[in-house]
Amino acid sequence: MNSKYPLMLKNRILLIAAGWVLLAGFELCYGQSASPEWTDIAAADRDLMGDYIGIWYDPPDKSYQKINPTLSAQVINVDVGHYRVRFVQNLDRRAEVYFEGDAYLKGERIVHQGEEWDFKVGKNGLNGTGTIYGKTGPFKLKRVVLRSPTLGKKAPEGAIVLFDGSNFDAWEHQDGRAVTWSLPGDGAMEVRRGKVNDGSEPRVGGTIVSKQSFKDVRFHMEFRYPVEPGKKGQGRGNSGLFFQGSAYEVQILNSYGLEGYWNECGALYRLIAPKVNAARPPLQWQTYDVEYRAARFDDTGKVKKNPRITVRHNGVPIHHDQELFHRTQHREDARFIEPPRDPGPIMLQDHSNRLQFRNIWVEEMN
Repeated sequence: MNSKYPLMLKNRILLIAAGWVLLAGFELCYGQSASPEWTDIAAADRDLMGDYIGIWYDPPDKSYQKINPTLSAQVINVDVGHYRVRFVQNLDRRAEVYFEGDAYLKGERIVHQGEEWDFKVGKNGLNGTGTIYGKTGPFKLKRVVLRSPTLGKKAPEGAIVLFDGSNFDAWEHQDGRAVTWSLPGDGAMEVRRGKVNDGSEPRVGGTIVSKQSFKDVRFHMEFRYPVEPGKKGQGRGNSGLFFQGSAYEVQILNSYGLEGYWNECGALYRLIAPKVNAARPPLQWQTYDVEYRAARFDDTGKVKKNPRITVRHNGVPIHHDQELFHRTQHREDARFIEPPRDPGPIMLQDHSNRLQFRNIWVEEMN
């Protein structure tokens, strides 16, 4: 064999390796593919986690199940192979929780075995028996996807499109840098986490703001969060949608199956809890449709009327013409800062979770 061929092969291997290193660096800073949080999904999370709706069948005589046979459930990821299952009569309501307990993946099914509630979640649905007010009956539930009525809604004529999936032209980082989040495809943008990439050069990640500033707006956005097994509370699917800069936040959080407190999804962060927890399961696209009106001032410059906001989460009204009686309370002293007088950008927060956003547009109101 000609002695130059091994050398050529060695050089080719080195070039390929160098290419992979460069690609890895490109992915770190400006990568266009979805992160592992979106690609490495357990089969049970993909096929079994989520909302279930059905009925009590053959309920006991003179039982509550006989009077109100509808039953709903949420199968919520806690950790790898570990789930929490929550039963209520109807979803998207403030309702009594009939039962909430742990269940575990056994083979291809999620199983809970107990004296009062015994059920399995599989490809044929969520089936078993449950006890309400001392009466036990069997139930059958089917997995459903509760699709927002405004999912995919197109920007009206005259609206300003802030993101259509093709570029970040309408956005920048808070410090003026070009956006370093990624465009993984399917019309989405994905958060690049500043804390994870701390010290990278050039700098990667961080909160982004619209280049254009606004006051009174109608706003539409779609978002989703990954599963993130083992994380909980504010560490899971956390971000935020802000109006007039950082003044007022509508919280974004993986609050699926939680109580819907004032720091959870849909909350006016640490100010007002959502009227209903309308959060959907991880991986599912969700919508925020917001009407925001900035503060009004009198001729002397004093606040005449605080900002007000209406929010629909997945089409469900969770705030209606709600007064924002102080700024978002990241710090106690923020309560005493007057509402902003000037237009401000719309802001999307990097809170170190890999959220995705798409179909963002805004209409300015008179």
